[in-house]
Amino acid sequence: MEIRQAGRDELFDTAVFLDDCWREVYRNIVSDAFLDTMLPDERYKAFVKRYDEGLSDFWVMIDNDRLIGAAVFGKSFIDGYEDDGEISAIYLHKDYIGKGYGHKFFAKIERILAGKGYTHFVLDVLTGNRRAFEFYLKHGYEVVDNRTIRLGEKEYPLVVLRKRGK
Repeated sequence: MEIRQAGRDELFDTAVFLDDCWREVYRNIVSDAFLDTMLPDERYKAFVKRYDEGLSDFWVMIDNDRLIGAAVFGKSFIDGYEDDGEISAIYLHKDYIGKGYGHKFFAKIERILAGKGYTHFVLDVLTGNRRAFEFYLKHGYEVVDNRTIRLGEKEYPLVVLRKRGK
């Protein structure tokens, strides 16, 4: 198993992977209409912009030449937390959840953010994603705000979590 920075040429595969994970995780939380219209091209274009502008880092977890995890992190885009390091996305393939891979990946990302000088880390999660919410709490994050996010035609509750870095 290897954790490494993704190259620009890997951003499309990363976008496809994250969209697939979103559909898996949020199938009974977010409307099927929204999930079924997600296109990796949209995520990919945003990734390229953030990559080229140096706003986000893209890291992958590889096992036997197979993409099993992906993370996007860097400068925060969350209103009110612009000075923090944000973990925008971190997902594992469903076959690797519950085996310690996520903890190792998450710890690596936090070390990188700390190395970039961020003293606080922030992230958000849809309230229906209980597994991720519990994961973040285990890593020392605390709820700092409740918000909503529009996905397609509906609004969904979202929790913002924050942690002081080491």
